[in-house]
Formats: sequence, C-alpha cells, structure tokens
Amino acid sequence: MSAKPEVQHLPPHAPPLEAFCIVMVCFGLFIASSLDAAANWRPGSASGFTDAGFDNLVGTELFFGAIALLLLRARGYPLQTLYPQPTWRGAIEGAFLCLAIHVSDSLLGFMLPDIGTTAIDEMMVSTSVSWSSTIPAMLVNGVYEELFLMGYLTRGLRRYGASTAIGITLLVRVLYHSYQGPVGALAVCLAGLLFGLWFQRTGRLFPLVFAHIAIDLLVFL
Repeated sequence: MSAKPEVQHLPPHAPPLEAFCIVMVCFGLFIASSLDAAANWRPGSASGFTDAGFDNLVGTELFFGAIALLLLRARGYPLQTLYPQPTWRGAIEGAFLCLAIHVSDSLLGFMLPDIGTTAIDEMMVSTSVSWSSTIPAMLVNGVYEELFLMGYLTRGLRRYGASTAIGITLLVRVLYHSYQGPVGALAVCLAGLLFGLWFQRTGRLFPLVFAHIAIDLLVFL
C-alpha cells in the first residue's frame, strides 16, 4: 500500500444515455431482483446468505464489471481515472468512515420504533458462510459498487450539481439494497448519503472502498 497521497484526475462528464447504460449493465439485474424480493417478502420467507450466493455474486460482478469497462473503453473513456489509489491516509479515513456509519446505524436502531422482524433480520439469522467465500465477495463487492457508483456515476454527473449527482447515485444504491426491507434500506441510505457528501468534498475514492469492505466484513465475520 503506497504512502503517497491519492492523485486526482477528474474523468469526463457522463452523457445521460451513457450513464443510464452503465447503471443498467452494472446494477440493473441487482435492482430488478432486489425489488422483486422486497415486493414478495413475507415474514418467514427470507433466506440467508450462503457461500454459493457469495461465489455467484463475485462471478456476476466481475462479468458485468468487465462489460462496463469494455463499453467505456470503446467510447474512449480514460479508465485509469476510475481506479482507487490505495494509500495509508485513505485507509485511516476509511476506518473513520466505517466508525461513523456504525455510530449512525446504532443511533438509527435506538431511534426507530420496534417494527418487528424485518427481511434483513431474517436473512442474518439464517446466514451460514465461510471466510473463504465471504472475504473475496466483500473485497470484490466493495470495489465494484464504489468504482461504478462513486468513481463513475457521481463524478460523471457533477456538471448537474452536487445534489443531483449525489441524489441519483443514492437512489441507485438504495434500489439494489431494497431487498433488506425498509430498515435496511434506510441504513443504506444514511451510509450512502455520508459517502456522497464526503466524496463530493474530497474526491478520494479509496477511503470509500476501504470503508465499504470493512463494514461488510464486520457484519459477516
């Protein structure tokens, strides 16, 4: 991990049609399946995470990620501007972001009234996973989501204003996490908002990737 500061090179603006296509390639299937799961959830119907599911997630994200990068490359997009640059400073910032989100989740749980068992509660109770599948899945998923959501979409929509760029990215993030139910989606919304505001202010991607991976690993391991 380099000790040098992350160098910022802003990518080009994303045309609306290109942005829509990249979002559909990277997250369209996840959004559709997540909304379907949310619409059809009934108490006792949710199943937990499994090694097979995590392995499938890794394969799916690598496949769609490769397609998205090839499409962007074909359009002459400078792919090097997308990639997070690991630094020690970024890791420390990511750790603090992880802590801030943990605190916000704790406050959210304290403030919300008891609404009974939710989809994400059921999923976590019935989850049975191993380190060998969980760690690769969390590493790939953290990079995948933040690279295409923050690195591509938020940066690409910056000419429309910070609120629009953050809002659209946040909407996509919440939609493909809607399977978690209202409480889980609200927690994702708060985390995504914090990510968006921090990224808008600093422009550094690696801390978000680090925080995302750390949060997921803490949940599952």
